[in-house]
Amino acid sequence: GNEMPPRLLLAFTAIPLLGCDGPAPYTLGSGLVPDEAFHAQARAAFATYQAISFAEDIEVCGYFGLDAQGAFIASGPARGTNDSCAVEDIPDALVDIVASYHTHSSFDTDADSEVPSTDDMLSDMDEEVFGYIGTPGGRFWLVDWRAATATQLCGLYCLNSDEDFIRGDAGPIAQSYTLDDLYTREGR
Repeated sequence: GNEMPPRLLLAFTAIPLLGCDGPAPYTLGSGLVPDEAFHAQARAAFATYQAISFAEDIEVCGYFGLDAQGAFIASGPARGTNDSCAVEDIPDALVDIVASYHTHSSFDTDADSEVPSTDDMLSDMDEEVFGYIGTPGGRFWLVDWRAATATQLCGLYCLNSDEDFIRGDAGPIAQSYTLDDLYTREGR
C-alpha cells in the first residue's frame, strides 16, 4: 500500500546543547527506526571507518541520520583513543539523528572488543538513538536502545577486519545480547 517505511515516521524532540544559545540544529532521539536500506548505508560507511580504526589503532565515531530532504548522512568520523571516542562536531545538514556509530579500534587480546560494551549500550539508551558498532573481527552490531539489546546484523568478516585479528580469541560470541547479558559477560 501507501505505507511509509518505518525510518520516515518522525517524532521531533529537539535537545538543546549545554552552553549554547537556543536549540541544537539537529534532533537527537528523533524516533526514527533504521530499516534495511539504512543498515546497508551504515554498513557501507564502515569500510572507511574500520580502515582508519585499524591503521591508527583508535576508535572512530559519529552519528548517522537524515538531512532535510530525508537522505542518509553521517557526521565525522571523529577520532578517539584506542578505547574511547567522543563526537565533537555534528554538521548542520544532519537534522535527524537516528544512530550513533563507532568502531572498536584494532585487535587487542586484552580487550573484549567483539561485542558491544555495557557503556556502548547505556550511551545509546541515554541518547535514545540506535547504535552501530564495528569490531576488529568484522562483526556489525546494532544496539536497539528501546529494547536494551545488541544484535549482530552480520557476523565475523562481514565488515573489513583487522589483519591481526585472531578468530576465537574472545570466546563464544552470541547472535544477540541484552544489557544484563553484557553485564554478565563483563563480570559485573
